Amino acid sequence: MEESGKFTFQIEMNNRYTYVEDAELTLQINSGDHRAFEELFHRYKERLYRHAYRMIPDNEICNDIIQDVFIAIWTKHKTFVVKTSVTAYLTQAVKYRILDHISHQKVVERYLEEIHDFDKNGRCYTEESVLVRELIALIENEKSELPPRTKEIFEMNREQHLSYKEIGQMLHISEKTAKKQVHNALRYLRTKLTTLLCSFFILLF
Repeated sequence: MEESGKFTFQIEMNNRYTYVEDAELTLQINSGDHRAFEELFHRYKERLYRHAYRMIPDNEICNDIIQDVFIAIWTKHKTFVVKTSVTAYLTQAVKYRILDHISHQKVVERYLEEIHDFDKNGRCYTEESVLVRELIALIENEKSELPPRTKEIFEMNREQHLSYKEIGQMLHISEKTAKKQVHNALRYLRTKLTTLLCSFFILLF
């Protein structure tokens, strides 16, 4: 069911769950039925993708979020309960994860920008100036863990303020590749920075 850290869903001909109602599928999922789970995924994945893409038009992020929603369902399949409709439940789950992603993205970008400005000009606009000073070294350390090419592209975009097009022209890569590398870096740093911020706030309060 799981391959290289990601779920793979096998489509079988004449799936006996194709015409089963959503409510019955959830009961089968509760009992650990993989086929019922796969049917639910295939039944809603395209609809959820369209919904997600309207909120955040990024193919990779949308697919990741939808996959995360279904992984969460399967992880807790024994207690998976839908009090409204499956459509409403899944749509809300995707919406909340997208809002969470956007919120974390803004936190990361805010602190990265302020840390860069503080490191360069000695200015800090947040109340947590001590926190920012402490985070400078930590973020730089996390950035050093990025693949060299990803780190280079990320710094060109976020610190030198070059567009994806400009980066592509300078490095002889496509705009899409430049954007993907920045996305990968932000996803990595978002995870690391969220953990660091939680740790610091626990210590502060």
